[in-house]
Amino acid sequence: MKCDNQITFVVRKTLDDLLEARRADYDANFSHIDHDIVFDKPPAATLRLHFVKHDASGEPRFRELARTLVRYIALFCFTAERRRDLPEVDYAEIYLQARDLFRKAGTSGQVGELLIYFLLETVLRAPQALKKMPMTTNPNEERKGSDGVHLHWDEGDGVLELVFAESKIWKSFTDALRDAFESIEKFHDSRTKRHEINAFTSNFSNLDVDIQEKLLSYIEGENVSNSRLVQACLIGFDWPEYACLDDQRRSQFVGEFENRYREWATGIGGLLNEKLKRCPHKHLRFEFFMLPFKDVEAFRDWFQAELTGSL
Repeated sequence: MKCDNQITFVVRKTLDDLLEARRADYDANFSHIDHDIVFDKPPAATLRLHFVKHDASGEPRFRELARTLVRYIALFCFTAERRRDLPEVDYAEIYLQARDLFRKAGTSGQVGELLIYFLLETVLRAPQALKKMPMTTNPNEERKGSDGVHLHWDEGDGVLELVFAESKIWKSFTDALRDAFESIEKFHDSRTKRHEINAFTSNFSNLDVDIQEKLLSYIEGENVSNSRLVQACLIGFDWPEYACLDDQRRSQFVGEFENRYREWATGIGGLLNEKLKRCPHKHLRFEFFMLPFKDVEAFRDWFQAELTGSL
């Protein structure tokens, strides 16, 4: 049964008001390609083929993307309530505190967490519902649970979606995909998911009481039949095709980029479909964000350099 139009309007407007990442920053750094890959058996899944834009010479702008993401660390880490109306000096302090929450290890997955946060906000228009970065007491340890919790209103179905994020950025696509499904299944089999829902529902202090009640009614109240769980997953990987940029194949590769990417996605569609068929959590809806990298480790290094000002 669909909720009444007034509640629907309030929820949708509330989520729009909570968005922090700017679509203009997505458009400056990313694009995507259309495809006809469909997964027609449970669990339901959508495949999104994103890529980093290239300059006029065909070079992908990963270094510029790293700089863009660093600009969002305070928003990613701290609530709007904490940041509101701060004098310049105090906002600088908030930025420094956010920077200190990022691990210095080169293999840290935190840049992936920041990246999927950015994509969920700008592509799905799903605002972050739980700021997890400050929840850790040791920034040198990986946090448990999901990589983020977001809210999304599905206009077509008229339901509120509680979105759990998982980001895996590895040199190998198959390793990243395998690791993602292992983490997802472990998370949804554990009590950690319930803990994160409880943490999320306890952190609405920056919303009006009436709006809090309307949102919570979908999570654990009278509108719960109009909500569902979604698993968003970012898979980042070194794409061997980018090697064409370093030899005489460069011009041809740039001209054929979208077709090559689409062909690659068609090739891995069967693997992804098999992973989904073996997934025991048929009630979930999946959102897959694919993102090929020229060099994953170089991107981590650029992000760390931008974060610390060591370029």
